[in-house]
Amino acid sequence: MKQRLHYATGALSVAALLALGACSDQIHLGSEWFADHETGNLSQWAEGGTSAGGQILLSDAQLTVVTSPSPTHGGRFAVRSAIFAANKTSYARLFRSGILPNDAYFRVWMYIPQRYTIGLYWNVFEFQGRANPADPNTYQYLWSLDLEQAPNGDMSGYLYDDVRLKNYPPATTTVAPIGRWFLVEAFMHQATDNSGRVTFWIDGSLLVDVSGVSTVPSMWLSWNVGGSASNITEQPAELFIDDAAITLTGP
Repeated sequence: MKQRLHYATGALSVAALLALGACSDQIHLGSEWFADHETGNLSQWAEGGTSAGGQILLSDAQLTVVTSPSPTHGGRFAVRSAIFAANKTSYARLFRSGILPNDAYFRVWMYIPQRYTIGLYWNVFEFQGRANPADPNTYQYLWSLDLEQAPNGDMSGYLYDDVRLKNYPPATTTVAPIGRWFLVEAFMHQATDNSGRVTFWIDGSLLVDVSGVSTVPSMWLSWNVGGSASNITEQPAELFIDDAAITLTGP
């Protein structure tokens, strides 16, 4: 099993946790949320205040809003996550957190500009929880969508269960597309007992479906997107993000 080296969060964080002000341009649909970055900044992620969302960024990593000629998905702007992970942990991530819908779909468009050489793993999409919703010191890593190096050099995806220290291989081998936008979606039924479920799709095709498990330690959840890794040869490792959403309906 590959060694997991995570970044810190909460009161233990060594990151610069940058919360941005609320934005009236945010799209609301009941308890749903959407960020298209057409504000030209990251303010949509921080709507609702510092505890609702923002950035998790190591000092030498980069998290910036870009426009053409950089890749963008549905409009003029997207987000570039760039990490410097040669033999050390690096991360540049966006998050939404709190008492999120109990049954929700989390989706984001991603673009990887080139093939990278991954030593351990490249985490691009993750759920975290807290044993005590009011105490950031009780955070726990839960479910991670990671990329790893296949024998032929492709970057393939799998789901990692941080609680049980277990890999869930994909239903079918799923190679991360290079040089085009692709859609990552996850469904989470939050449950502290064994009625929970978590499902991931890539471009609408099932990656992995896990049911009959506890998915969270409490009903507090954080959804994190962007790069986090500890050993990628090429520097920086770039991941572009756009049109992120939390919705009540899925594929």
